[in-house]
Amino acid sequence: MWGRERSDKPAEPAGGGGPRTITITTRQAATLIAQGSGITRQPPGPKVIISKAFIVYTNPAVRYQTTTILGTSIEVEFTPVSYTWGWGDGTTTTTTDPGAPYPHQTVTHHYQHTATGITTTLTTTWTTRFRPAGESQWRPIEGTITTTETSTPYDLVRVITYLTDDAEEAQGH
Repeated sequence: MWGRERSDKPAEPAGGGGPRTITITTRQAATLIAQGSGITRQPPGPKVIISKAFIVYTNPAVRYQTTTILGTSIEVEFTPVSYTWGWGDGTTTTTTDPGAPYPHQTVTHHYQHTATGITTTLTTTWTTRFRPAGESQWRPIEGTITTTETSTPYDLVRVITYLTDDAEEAQGH
C-alpha cells in the first residue's frame, strides 16, 4: 500500500484553498499494516516435547507505511507494545517482552499433555502515530491496533527413555 491513495480518506474541507487539517483514525491506520510481528518457535520442527521449554519470540521492530490522504503523503509508524501468546492448550501469556532465542529465551511454555495439530497464535498490540510529508513532528493516533497470526501446526509428544545394557546386546543376550 505504499503511496496508494486510500478510499476511506477524510473529505476535502470546505472553503477551497485554506490550510487543511489531516487526521487519521485507528481504523484507517489498521488498513495499512498487513502483517504482524512474526512467530519464531524453538524447536521449529513438527514435534514439540511436552515438559520441555517451548521457546517463542517475535520481531519487535517498529514498522513504517506510507499512504496518501488529501493529496499529501503521510508516513505512519507502528510500534509494538504488547504480545499475547495463545498456546493452543487453552492458556495464554501476555507480555511486553518480544522474547528471545535460545540460550537467552525469555518467553517459554511447558505443555503437559500430548496432542496433535497444535498451533500457537500471537496477537501483537501496536500504538500508532503519523506525520505528513515535510513535517518533523509526529502526531499520535488514538487507540491501539492488533494483528493476529498463527504458527504452522505441530504435535506435542512424550519422550520415553529405555535403559539398555549395550554389553549384553553386543553378546546377543
